[in-house]
Amino acid sequence: MTGQDARSVRNRTWTARLEYYFTGIESACAIFGLALMLGLSLVEIVLRNFFHYSIPGADVLIRHLVLWVSFLGAVMAVRERHIKVEIIAAWLPEIWHRRLERPIFLFSALVCSVIGWAAARFWYQEWLNAPAGEQWIALLSIVIPLGFLLLTLHFAMRFVIGPRARERSP
Repeated sequence: MTGQDARSVRNRTWTARLEYYFTGIESACAIFGLALMLGLSLVEIVLRNFFHYSIPGADVLIRHLVLWVSFLGAVMAVRERHIKVEIIAAWLPEIWHRRLERPIFLFSALVCSVIGWAAARFWYQEWLNAPAGEQWIALLSIVIPLGFLLLTLHFAMRFVIGPRARERSP
């Protein structure tokens, strides 16, 4: 982080600073997950083709890493407004769009929280019913409720903080 970046972070509200650091952690986790997924896939290819050997459980881990990277990528896309979870706003005049921004963020947070709650209940049942040797697989599946929790938090932060300045310009 450069000196100017550090000053701009210090000048933000505590919620904007929280969002800034929170998104940094998410981005680091996504990068780490992608690197781990690619590295493990490469090692598996080399081991299988040249040594006729495979790391036990690596294919399951790679499949779950795909889920982790996908969910973190979706969170990053929503965070950066590449994906807008709003339908009506495209047809509304600009004045109404500005008035409805925060309620849309709140509605999106509520929808994601309901889906996240259902995903967490489903995950918990999967965890309880997983065989003793396969609980690590159920643990990796926590990304689904966690992903919806992250989406809920981002929408809730946008509801509290408000839209970014660059989002308001047409």
